[in-house]
Amino acid sequence: MPRSLRLSRRSFVVLTAGTVTLGAAGCARDEGPDELEAPWTAARADADLAAAAARAFPDAATRLTAVAEARRAHAEALATEIRRARPDRAEVLDAPAPAAGTPSSAAGAVTALRTSLGAARDAGAALAVTTARYRAGLVASVAASCAGWTEALAA
Repeated sequence: MPRSLRLSRRSFVVLTAGTVTLGAAGCARDEGPDELEAPWTAARADADLAAAAARAFPDAATRLTAVAEARRAHAEALATEIRRARPDRAEVLDAPAPAAGTPSSAAGAVTALRTSLGAARDAGAALAVTTARYRAGLVASVAASCAGWTEALAA
């Protein structure tokens, strides 16, 4: 026969207050941008730059289009996670991207992309260590892809 659990009034009040506090903390909205917005913005900018460069310089279009597609996929994956975790940030995600400038040369575009991809790799590696575990895989995957594309564009 199960024994009944007896709580004093004080224990009951402390337990109830703790439960209410934890519940309220779990429902509270974070203020400010989501930590994935910076990598999302970078991915979107890289995709736009690579696509503009691919249109402007047909000789480099194959490599640049592949980078644009990869970074667009990164932006979409990051946006999906932001929307899931922070639906209040949808307005930011739905805003149009700033217009990408046309690079002056294919070499200049590749250099700019390599620099940006290297920065995304480093920022992603740092964020993957500090973000929640369920987000770390996504962030690390994006960072690893950026590392690969940085090297691929060097060839």
